[in-house]
Amino acid sequence: MDQVQKLRIKTAMIIYELESSLGSYILKNEILENIPDANKESIVCREILRGNHFTKNDINSIIEASYLDEIFDIAIKITDGTILNRYMVQLKQLCTYLDIFAIRNAVSHPNRGFPDFYWFRAATIASDPLIEKLGLLNIRKALKHAVEENLCIPPDEWISDVNWAIPNTLPSSFDHEITGLLGRDKEFNELEIVLSKERNNLIAIVAPGGIGKTALVLQFLRSIALSPEWNNKLTSILFCTLKNEQLTASGIEKIEAINGIDQIKTSILKALKTTYNKPDIKNFDEASEILAEEKVLICIDNLETLLVESQKEFIEFNQSLPLKWRVLVTSRISIDSATTVPLEPLVKRHAVNLCRNYLRKRGVSDIALENIEKIAVAANYNPLAIRLTVDLYIKGGDISQSINKSQKNIASFSYKNLIESLSDNSISILEAIYSLTNSTKSDLIDFLSLSNEDITESINELSKTSLIFRSSNEFGNDEYKLSESIRDLLLINPKNIEIRNRIAENLKQRKTKIVEQRARMKQLNISEFDDEYIPDDIEHSLYSLLADFIKLLGRFKKRNSTFHNELILIKYRFDELITGRQNDHVFLYFYSRIFKELKDTVNELSYLKKANNIKNTYRVNLAIAKWYFYNKDYEVAAEYFKELIQKGLDDPSKSSQTFGYQITKLCFLCLLYDGLYDEIINITADWSNDVYWKNLKGVSRATALKRKAEYKAENISVKESIITEVFDIYNEIFKTENYPEFACTEANKIVKDSIFNSQFNNSEKIKRLHLNFVANHFFSIISNLKSENINSDENQIFINKLYNIEISRNPLHNVKWYTLAENDIYDTEHIAELINDKYIIVTVYHIPEDAGYGMSKFMFAEDENKMQYYLSVTNFEGGWNKWGYIKENDKLAVVVKCYAINGKPTPAVKIVEIDKY
Repeated sequence: MDQVQKLRIKTAMIIYELESSLGSYILKNEILENIPDANKESIVCREILRGNHFTKNDINSIIEASYLDEIFDIAIKITDGTILNRYMVQLKQLCTYLDIFAIRNAVSHPNRGFPDFYWFRAATIASDPLIEKLGLLNIRKALKHAVEENLCIPPDEWISDVNWAIPNTLPSSFDHEITGLLGRDKEFNELEIVLSKERNNLIAIVAPGGIGKTALVLQFLRSIALSPEWNNKLTSILFCTLKNEQLTASGIEKIEAINGIDQIKTSILKALKTTYNKPDIKNFDEASEILAEEKVLICIDNLETLLVESQKEFIEFNQSLPLKWRVLVTSRISIDSATTVPLEPLVKRHAVNLCRNYLRKRGVSDIALENIEKIAVAANYNPLAIRLTVDLYIKGGDISQSINKSQKNIASFSYKNLIESLSDNSISILEAIYSLTNSTKSDLIDFLSLSNEDITESINELSKTSLIFRSSNEFGNDEYKLSESIRDLLLINPKNIEIRNRIAENLKQRKTKIVEQRARMKQLNISEFDDEYIPDDIEHSLYSLLADFIKLLGRFKKRNSTFHNELILIKYRFDELITGRQNDHVFLYFYSRIFKELKDTVNELSYLKKANNIKNTYRVNLAIAKWYFYNKDYEVAAEYFKELIQKGLDDPSKSSQTFGYQITKLCFLCLLYDGLYDEIINITADWSNDVYWKNLKGVSRATALKRKAEYKAENISVKESIITEVFDIYNEIFKTENYPEFACTEANKIVKDSIFNSQFNNSEKIKRLHLNFVANHFFSIISNLKSENINSDENQIFINKLYNIEISRNPLHNVKWYTLAENDIYDTEHIAELINDKYIIVTVYHIPEDAGYGMSKFMFAEDENKMQYYLSVTNFEGGWNKWGYIKENDKLAVVVKCYAINGKPTPAVKIVEIDKY
């Protein structure tokens, strides 16, 4: 006899004597009137339901049928009013504290572990002075015999029959007892808490196959069936299983099982008749009515067998049960209306211990620890996988072969039927998760042609089957993956190869798209300050979507109907993700840009502010500022721009060239539109020494001075001073910066403004300043403006009026670019030479107004025979510098290769000027 068995017997001797001595004490000192009727009636009713017939006046039968807790209560009652009452109360408290009921359970179940502290606790009770004070001397004798190992095993019927157990139909033994149930204390506690609450009338233990759902529930139910505190909560526990297959080392074996709601009812009805001694009950409905007040707990194992086909039928069955009846199920599929207790795989140490224990029980004790750990890890800490691997190993397979075979068998055993019953959408999602390894909802929407609602519905279906696992990724979003077993099953048995291939191809395209976008940002130096910047540390599904949006914006310079249609498709993709992206500032920023393109200014600002509340970024601040600017709220916009400038972000080295330019320019425009001219003038006092924005600040200062001059028109000296500074500013800019377009735009306005214009009633000084400026710069200004042409009627009339102003030494009289407008005399000898060299003499008859580079890059001419020619600046000998001086009716010499057909103008391959006198 081993030491554990000795401890079990020694402990049993003490507890047996404790129960016997308390019963004898009551019978010896019995005062029937002192026992409350409530105590007697609860015992009598319970025993009558069990088929035992006796009355409440039969004290011997009552004591025999009493639980240890009830015996203590009776003993306390009959000693009421005596000095012994206090000792009896203390003895019960001591037994309760030392958990004598759990020790009694352990004694009665030899297949369970028996820790040595059970013996020490029993010995503590037997050796306490309370035993002698109450005169329970036989308990001390039992302790003495146990210590001396003078062993006397209690009667078999006492050991096997715990008469205070809750009546039940639990199996007398089950598989996990071979090794003991390990590592489930947390789940035991959670189950006890959930079941203790009467409002939880449907409880589900949900987990993948092989995790140990059945073992857990059977151990738990056996435990509470033998716990006196549960006698007031339950009157019976009825167990039935729907498991129709079992997995062994030889493969999957069919077993006889209950199938369907009707068979469940039949099984429960049979158990109810036996448990409550009601053989005359005819059917399940009658049993429900007769026993409606009983606290029945029905446990249904492997309910997914039924749920796959008829979850609704089961819910209806559950709702039809009496209010005091409750249902506990195990399943691989969640039940919508149930209180769920999830079951995770064992932790490593418990899995390793399980593997070691099972190997020892199977006669293997010499296997290395590293191999035990290898089995546990490879089995993903799944108890069934561990046991099956060990069985295969013992049958002669090596460890690697046993692991591989057990994984495949478990996957097929646990999930094959479930997968076959899934909807097409859920199959598609399984295949997507298989291909992508880890998948977010964004990934699934991106790769599958399914709506957010379809994805959500199918995710819920899959989650109920435990086929997928959900966790949070580094971005805080839900992520879905398959277990290795399911991956193996799908590897050898794909459910939709077309979707798998399509996803694989789309995955390659997405990776290519991301690489291209990252390369593009690197080549163009796009940074966090730019609209097109996408952070590297975001999910690939979102990165891909943002890259598509940026590409769309770049493809359409003009926002036409095609652009709008494609933008709406992109918006739909954003809409599918918005629910789960409310805290993603990058997503919200780009979402706001979609509304900007759709001219929905309200939503544009709303999402910009949401993005800014989550993370205050510079480009979002700029976008908000620009929103206020373009919606003419210049005061608010200026505050945003000023804040960015105060942080030094107008310095391109601290932000970017574009970012710095925008906040500087738009800030000045806000001040300008709000009439804050003096503030602009103060800010730009040292404009010419600015390293980055000399031109921009100079133009802003000149514009503010111009506006100020308009209000000082009557003060000649102030007006002249302002106009002088304005022209000085532009002279400086054009001298050093070669006519930037934005400066040309403002300068063109200024020279035609009445405050500056020498055509109007201005002083001699202003007139000369104006004419000198026009003579020196006007042609270059117009040449650098895309919408202007020196030969337009407006500009010709303007120049002509200035040319005719009567002022001494009018500078316009000496400029070449205007005098050429007079009749020119061409050198006839040069014309003859050109004709001799095969040139054709043509006359320009049309120069398009729509200039691409400040002037048109092409024009049309005709020869004396009215043959038309197409002239391009790229073939002009004088280049852009002289191209701008060509006017309609000017003559040129051209060379062609061959004449065009179909009446189209013939392109000139070479163009030269003709000398003039």
